[in-house]
Amino acid sequence: MNDLETRIDKNTHEMVVMKIEKRILIIGDDLTFFQSAKDFMANSSTEVSYAMSVKEALNYLLSSEYCIVIICISLSVDSSIEFFRLVRETYLMPILVIAPKLRVSEKVALFHAGANACLERPVDAALCAAQASSLIQLYSDAKLADKKVHPLVFGTELIINPVYRHVIIDGEPLELTRTEFDLLYYMAEHPNQIFSRRQLYRQIWNDDLGINGENTVRSHIGNLYKKLADVGKNYIQNTRGVGYKFVPPAGEE
Repeated sequence: MNDLETRIDKNTHEMVVMKIEKRILIIGDDLTFFQSAKDFMANSSTEVSYAMSVKEALNYLLSSEYCIVIICISLSVDSSIEFFRLVRETYLMPILVIAPKLRVSEKVALFHAGANACLERPVDAALCAAQASSLIQLYSDAKLADKKVHPLVFGTELIINPVYRHVIIDGEPLELTRTEFDLLYYMAEHPNQIFSRRQLYRQIWNDDLGINGENTVRSHIGNLYKKLADVGKNYIQNTRGVGYKFVPPAGEE
């Protein structure tokens, strides 16, 4: 996204050519917050636009390419769901939600609809800018590496969020190591598919199964299985002599 734009310099009043590398779209009805966020995010190569309605936002999205959409929800979550889905199905960019304190079911609905991260209002503009920058970088890196960045949501029971590398089970966080998270996320992307230790080692460790490879996979899977079992879950199942599979919560297959 490298567009050249001609503008008038506020100080010299001369015509200057600017190279726009990022465009950020903020949607909502809080003009004060927008101005504060813009002060943190806008610079010579980043343009920040503001839309007060879904219709206006769609016009912006149709006219230019944006690297992130920040949506400020004031009232009902339900009213934003359809817009989220439209953005997610049409554009490859992160969605950051800023909303009042939400119930777990409302957060689940947002993640289902395509949100990548959620901040509670009132939120400091500097924190919003930092989170937006992190998501933009994450998506940029993911595009280059062809990685997934969308949360995996299984009803209200299980959320696996690669943005924060968080696992939420029944509304409570589950602490996992980086490798345990990678194993869970990868298998959860392919529910009920059996993976051999060789396949998992190649995917997670990016290497062929060596002398100690089988023990490495077995050890990490064992640790993951124990942590899940400690909270009463049996998502990882072992098919003896074949491999491992992720079995989603009942009704979420």
